[in-house]
Order: sequence, then C-alpha cells, then structure tokens
Amino acid sequence: MVIRFRDYGKRLSDFEQEILVRCPQCERIAKILTLNSEQSSLCSIKRITCHHCSYTKQQPKDGNRKAALLLWENNYGNKRNSSYEILEHFFGLPLWLQISCCGQVLWAYNEAHLNFLESYVQSRLREHLPDEPLSWHNGSLASRLPRWIKLTQHREKVLQKIQQLKHRL
Repeated sequence: MVIRFRDYGKRLSDFEQEILVRCPQCERIAKILTLNSEQSSLCSIKRITCHHCSYTKQQPKDGNRKAALLLWENNYGNKRNSSYEILEHFFGLPLWLQISCCGQVLWAYNEAHLNFLESYVQSRLREHLPDEPLSWHNGSLASRLPRWIKLTQHREKVLQKIQQLKHRL
C-alpha cells in the first residue's frame, strides 16, 4: 500500500496558534496561545500560560517580536553546542517538543505539527500541488523541511523520535 502525502501549501505559521514550551518558572509544559485583537484580525497577541504553576505572561502590545526573533536566530546558529535547544520566537522559551535525532534536533510546535511531520516522513509518495496564483514558490513547510528529515535512510529513526515526542504530550 502506498502512503501518499499531498502538499497543500501549509506553512510553519499555520501551526503557531498553540505552541508548547517549557515553563520558565516550573520547567513543565506551558502553552503559548494566540489571542486575536478586537481592533483587527491581523493584529494578534501571544499569551503564555502554565496550568501547573499558574505562570502567565502576555506579549506587550508593541509585540517586540523582532527582539525575540533575533534571540531565536542566534540560538539556531549555535548548532554545535551540545545543550542546543530550539526556542520559540515570541518569548524566547525552549520548545517542549524537541529531541535529538540523526545528529540534529527534531522539533514541533504542537501535536498538529507533529502529525504533519509524521504524515510527511512516513509517506512513500510525496506530491506537490501546483502553485496557486500569487503564491510563493517553495514556501510550504513540506518544501522547507531539512534534507535529513526527507532522506529515506532516516525514515524509521525520525518516525521513532516522533513517537517519543507524542508520548510527552
């Protein structure tokens, strides 16, 4: 039986409505949720909440996303560090769903993101649907996945690590 994956153009930002992170206070799982502003659906605010220790923090209205993004990019460039962790780019906190795999870090924002990765990796036939007018070429998450995740020789190891991450939920 052929397992088929169809790339419908999902982007990484499609999974940002809920991001699972390590709580800065108790080190357990916390959630960053997107709260839409009443003034505009384009303007959204991020809020982190931990149900274990009641930690709560809201992103300032000015967003300061640029500073957090720089922190994330600096961390991402530090791959040779053995304590390397992927940080989310709103508050700069470590992602809850990350694990060492094939000499790299396999990570996901949430369960839906993990399911997307699992579907992609286990597929034997990967189809890219024709680009829509006015869309970016090579802009989908599937087209942007690192080569090591796409390699057939890593399929079983990556799927095993995805299952380990699912047990953390």
